[in-house]
Amino acid sequence: MIGRVFSFSNLRRQPYMLLRRQFSVKAIYSSFPATLHYYCPRRTSSLFDHQETESRPDDIYDEGVTIRKNGLVYPAVNVSSVSNGAVMLPNTFLMQELVRRHFDEALDREDEGKEVETPFIYTLPKGTQIPSHLILINDFGCHFSLQPSRGMPLKDLNRSLDEFYNNHAWKETAEDWLDAHPFQQAIADDADAVWMAK
Repeated sequence: MIGRVFSFSNLRRQPYMLLRRQFSVKAIYSSFPATLHYYCPRRTSSLFDHQETESRPDDIYDEGVTIRKNGLVYPAVNVSSVSNGAVMLPNTFLMQELVRRHFDEALDREDEGKEVETPFIYTLPKGTQIPSHLILINDFGCHFSLQPSRGMPLKDLNRSLDEFYNNHAWKETAEDWLDAHPFQQAIADDADAVWMAK
């Protein structure tokens, strides 16, 4: 599990980078340690260049990733956000709050007459193996992110995530997911032992 960290090409050149950025992950996984959910604002992965955030007011901030000068996305290099990939959580109160907020914002945009794609929740079961070009990082608390394990172009990252979801994720509309997962059945964010067992 930990050995893969040292194979990252960018870490080999700058082993102190994570400490310099005051970044500390809880754990790194090659398979899902718990059932995790990803709020996908569109039918396909739509991670975007974080520098475009101002021009993308309707996009979710956490979908932004840092692209290095060489045009590649690396794991956990974003200064303004811990994640540099798809943010995932177990069915905790935080997950419920984020899904409800993002879904409400999508409905508000629709009410304003904007064209809105149907948001989905992708559920990835505990034990799902992760391909070698991706890695799951437990950034902090119940917050996970599926990131590239090595530098790759953003287009390739989005395509890799779509392939992974198509092969392994259970897909539901956000509305259906909320109906099937009442808020009161969510797990406390800090109850690691409980949500890691699911």
